[in-house]
Parts: sequence; structure tokens; C-alpha cells
Amino acid sequence: MQPVYDVVVVGAGPAGATVAYFLAAGGKRVALLEKATFPRDKRCGDAWCEPALDILEEMGVIQELDSEGLVQWVRAGGLVSPSGLSFTSPDEGERESAPRVAAIRRMVCDERIARAAHHVGAELIERASVTDVTLSDDLWTVRCKDGRRFLGRCLIAADGAKSKIARALGVVTTGANSVASRQYIKGGTHNFTSDGVLLYPPYVLPGYVALFRHSNDDIDLGCYLLPGGRVPPTQLKSLLSAEVAKDPYVREVLGDHAEPLERPGLSPLRLGGEPRTHGERFILLGDAAGQTDPLTGEGIHTAMIAAKIAARVLHEAFDEGDLSARRLSAYHRAWMKEFGRDFPISAAAGRAINRFPILLDTAAVAAQRHGASFMDNFGAAMTGVKPKSLFLSPRMAVPLGAALLGLIRSRGATAYRAGPRAEPAHGYSFAHNALRSDARP
Repeated sequence: MQPVYDVVVVGAGPAGATVAYFLAAGGKRVALLEKATFPRDKRCGDAWCEPALDILEEMGVIQELDSEGLVQWVRAGGLVSPSGLSFTSPDEGERESAPRVAAIRRMVCDERIARAAHHVGAELIERASVTDVTLSDDLWTVRCKDGRRFLGRCLIAADGAKSKIARALGVVTTGANSVASRQYIKGGTHNFTSDGVLLYPPYVLPGYVALFRHSNDDIDLGCYLLPGGRVPPTQLKSLLSAEVAKDPYVREVLGDHAEPLERPGLSPLRLGGEPRTHGERFILLGDAAGQTDPLTGEGIHTAMIAAKIAARVLHEAFDEGDLSARRLSAYHRAWMKEFGRDFPISAAAGRAINRFPILLDTAAVAAQRHGASFMDNFGAAMTGVKPKSLFLSPRMAVPLGAALLGLIRSRGATAYRAGPRAEPAHGYSFAHNALRSDARP
């Protein structure tokens, strides 16, 4: 007879594999479907922020990866502002105030999470490309391209930014609204010595270009287009060749002997959160639910947090014998309370940065004046360790306000009032100290 699962999870990325892990660990019978075969890649950022690392530690995954030398802890990093102002913190080892960030390849870490879910009891089923889902008599039927079908009392769609399931069910009606790129550069062939640096050149605002170093000295060169900028997501490929490849900072980092290990690849993103992420015996999760910050493009840790919330709500719902849309609405309310309320603030901040690039110049000046302690708080707010409201607290607002006043006085405020297409008066330029891991304010 066809087995009936408590939960069928479609998509074995960090969101789907994490919810499968916590459901199976709690005794639920789980089918975790993945359309590809591990190891499989996702062409976007490899930065894992502290909330994700905490969950990986709970699973035992980060300890395993670290022992194998597959984790590069980000201890020397910073930013380059639209006008070329920069700050990069020196590598002084672990700082208690610094949020944990690590570079881990998605091809490696995604598989380890899925295997961890399998280890605690989830049935990991690869090459399961889902084509259709239907709900009848309180039971979901999930059909695959190869003819297989799976039955489940509850369905979780964690099938990415273009989620076919969410759109087929009418839960989501729009397409992906952003895009990211990634290209690996071979270790030993470049000039990059920091662990991670974010560049905010005017041509990509409010998005950014990111560089992260891996444990074998390969670097991840990525570019994120975020909502509200002048360049639509469909033009990222041309932007990579027209602007990013010619960027003075990027060219200096790569040098004359850099060896790309791949062509730049693109991944769609859905940012800002969907207004409905649940239904009758149904939960929408991760990229499919738009659980990605519209200011930073960070979505791994938010997806994993939402996955833990979804598992908790489902355990409670199963205990109560109630998997109705009304009962599962607790999931939507919980993730909104946990991090979703920050998304409108992030979106507004992105629009402000696009209109007034001086705001990022301000952050660089404040970091130069106040050092790593300021960057620790800046990074904590940007990566979701602390809420965006931290920027309104005296410890952030005062140094940022003083830096802004100084820049306005020195440059003249009119240079930053030309409307949404305005660029800094001095223009983006290469800042050499951001290359060096020993640069100090």
C-alpha cells in the first residue's frame, strides 16, 4: 500500500531540510523531496549568519564541517561606500561583541543539512521533480515527473523563489522580484586577503557586490540586485560584464592572474515576505514565501528560523488534531513577529539608500571613527541578529548623525538631493585599505 506521511516537504534546501529535521526529530513521518541529486549547487551567496549557524550547531552540522576544514570564519571584513570610503576590521580573533558569520559553500552545507534530516528519520528522496499537488479528503497527493506519487497529511512548499506549488495553489501570484549572481575565483590567483567585504557602487544601489573568502582561499564574487534600484533583475547578466568586471575595486582584488573556476551564475530571489504563507494543511517556507530581507538579500537564516517555527506549530497542530488554515495561521504570525516586521523597515531603508547614497558613506565614516565595535553592531542589525530598530538607538544614531553632519558640511548637501538617480559628488572610487585585513581606522 502507498505509505501516508505526516508531512511531505517539497524542496531540500536549507528551509525544507531544516523543517524536515525538526519534524522527524519530533517523531513525525516525513518525506523530503529534492528535484536534483546531492551534491547540487545554488548560485548565490555562501555567507551564513549567526542565527543560521546556531541552528546548524543544534543539528551538529557546523561542528562536523568545521572539523573538516570547510568553514571560513569571517573575522576581518568591512564595506566600501558609494564614494569609495571604506573600513575593514583587522583580524583580532574572536570578539565577544561580533556576530558570527561564516563562509560555507552551498553545495556542501545544503547537502549536510539534508543528510542530517535523513539521519534523524526523514526520508530523503532525490530526483523527485514535483509536477502537481492536490488536496482531497484531508490528504495531499504529490505527483512527480517520473510518475511517482507521495501522500501526506500536510504539505510544505519550500521549492524556491519561483515556487510552482505556491503559484499553482494561488497562494503566490507574482514572480521573483530580485536576483543574485555568484562566481568562484581560484585561491592563490587573486589579491584578496580579507574574509568578507561588501561594495556599494552607485551602479548597483541599493544592491551590492560581495566578496567572501573560503577556507581553501577561493573567493566568492557575488552581486545582488535588490528592489527599488535603477537596474531591473533581468539586466544583471549585462551588468556583470559592463560594470562589475570593470569595477576598479574588483579589478584590483582579482589582479592580472585571477582564474575563474566557473562562469557567473544567477539565482532568482523573492524578497520582502508574502502576505499569506499558509493554507489548509499547507505551509509555504523559505524563498517560496519571500522570507528574505529586502535590504541585504540575506535569506538563509530567516528561512531556517521560519523552518523551526513551522515544525513547532505543526507538532502542536498534530497533537490537537487540527491542521486547518486557521490553526496554521499561527505559523505566519510567528515568523512575522520573529523577523518579518523588519522587512518594511528594510525596504524603506533600501529606497533611502538609493536616493541618498551619502547614508552609506556615513556608515563608513562612523566605522572609521569608532572602529570594530561600531561595525559589530552594524553587522548585527544588517544580518538579523538584532532588529533594524538598533539604528535608532543612541549608540548607533549618535555616531551616524555626527558622521552625516560632517559629510554634509565638507561636501555640500546639494550633491545628494538630485533625486532617485543621483550619485555622490565625488563618484565611486577604489579604496585600497579595504583590500588589507590589517587596515585600521
